[in-house]
Amino acid sequence: MDVTPEERVRIATDFIKAAPPGEFKEVVSDVRILLGDDSLLSKASGVFYEYATDQFTTVDLPDGERALVTKYGHIADNTFFDPRSRKSFKYDYLKNEARDVAELEESPGDEEKWRAAVDSALKPYLDECFPNHYSAVYGRVEGGEVVITVCLEDHKYNPSNFWNGKWLSRWELAFSESEGTEGVMKGMMNVKVHYYEDGNVQLLSNKTVEDRVPISTPGSVAEKLVGIIRKFEVEYQMAINENYTSMSNTTFKALRRNLPVTQSLIDWHKLHGLQVGKDIMNR
Repeated sequence: MDVTPEERVRIATDFIKAAPPGEFKEVVSDVRILLGDDSLLSKASGVFYEYATDQFTTVDLPDGERALVTKYGHIADNTFFDPRSRKSFKYDYLKNEARDVAELEESPGDEEKWRAAVDSALKPYLDECFPNHYSAVYGRVEGGEVVITVCLEDHKYNPSNFWNGKWLSRWELAFSESEGTEGVMKGMMNVKVHYYEDGNVQLLSNKTVEDRVPISTPGSVAEKLVGIIRKFEVEYQMAINENYTSMSNTTFKALRRNLPVTQSLIDWHKLHGLQVGKDIMNR
C-alpha cells in the first residue's frame, strides 16, 4: 500500500518529536533521507518549535551568556528572549545557534521584583546540585495575578560512549501580591536517558506535583519556593534511584538467562570454532 505524502509528513513529525536528548540534528538528518523530498521535510519542520521548547533547548548567545529556548520566552516566529539578560535573539533550530541578539525595548513590569528574587535565590541550589545547569525565570501578570515560571535544565551528552541524558523541570507559582495570601505552585519534573550501544534503551520518567506558598516579601517567597523545589526534586531523584536498585534485583534479574548445569558461561566463540573444525573434517 502506497503511503500518501501527508502520511509521510505525519510519520516524520512523530520521529522528530521522539528524538532522544542531544540527538535532534541526527534524527532530522535521518528523516530527511527517509523522506527523500525536502519539500516534505519543510512541511514537517513545524515540529521544530514544539521540540525545542518542550525540551528547554539550550543555546549560547554570542556574548558568552546562556539562554533557554522555551514557549515562555517566545516572542514571534523563531524569536525568543532571555529574562535574565533581557535580550532577544533569533534561534536556528537545526544549527542550534542564536543570532541577531538585541536588547528588549519594553521595560519590565511590577512582576520583575518577584522574578529577580526567585532567579537570585535559585543559583546556590543549582550550583550545588546541577553541575551543567541552565535556567530561566519568567514573570508575567495574568488575570490580576503575578505568575512566576521557573525552567530548569541540565544535561550530559556522551555520544562517544553511546549515551545521552537530560533533566528538566518546570515550576509555576501564581499569586496575588497581597500579604497573608497563598500562591498555588505547580511543578513538573522530567528525566530522559538514551543508551544505544548494541541496542536501543530509553528511560522516560516524569512526575507532577503541587503545593502552596505563603505570600509576603519577594525575598521570603523566593526562599520558600526554592526550598519546595529542592524538596520535590531530591525526593524524585531518590525515588528513581531506589526504583532502579529494586529493578536490578528483581525485573532485570528475571530477564537474565540461567546458567547451564555446569554453572559456567558458555564460550560461544569456542563452540563456533569446533563446528568449523567438524565441517572441515566432514569434507
